[in-house]
Amino acid sequence: FFGGDPDSRGIWDKGSPLFVEIEPRFSIDKLTGADLSFGPFKEWYIANNVIYDQGRNSGSRQSTWYMGLGTDIDTGTDLSLSVNGYAKYQWQNYGAANENEWDGYRVKVKYSYPLGSMLGGNVSYISFTNFDFGSELRDKSNASRTNNSIASSHILALGYDHWHYSFVARYFHNGGQWADGAELNFGKGPFEVKSTGWGYYLVVGYNF
Repeated sequence: FFGGDPDSRGIWDKGSPLFVEIEPRFSIDKLTGADLSFGPFKEWYIANNVIYDQGRNSGSRQSTWYMGLGTDIDTGTDLSLSVNGYAKYQWQNYGAANENEWDGYRVKVKYSYPLGSMLGGNVSYISFTNFDFGSELRDKSNASRTNNSIASSHILALGYDHWHYSFVARYFHNGGQWADGAELNFGKGPFEVKSTGWGYYLVVGYNF
């Protein structure tokens, strides 16, 4: 939104005007009126993860739909745990070779744990990790791409009734299915891909 380093683009400098990621889950238990829980598995869901990037041309657009099955797991503690398994349908993908086809799978593990109160709000630790595998992107392109990747986010959150504040540390392994250390050239000279390592974020949000 605000731009960034010289190679980044935001809404004000001809970058993408909109990026959205949503993760709707529909309870199979409630849709069928049946209690499908057993053992530690409390509830089952039709799980989705939709990513949309409205870039200004075909090389800067993404539209991805992960769809599958999810569940909430009773850990017997204050730790909240959920797991989703998806198959991926890839529409646009910034011009990559795996567009408009089924391409790979994702397992998402998400958990949170309450840490107590501070400054009149609730403090919690939240984490989610995406394991992407089974893609054929490298097979259909070249060694600069990979068939798997990992993104793992670790969040320290301070929440109030409406406002919430977070510090996020996110680890990437072959982020975006780019091979770490590969050399690329998008017309501005060669550069080395740095797709494995940590990124850090500060987040301010409002709950309506």
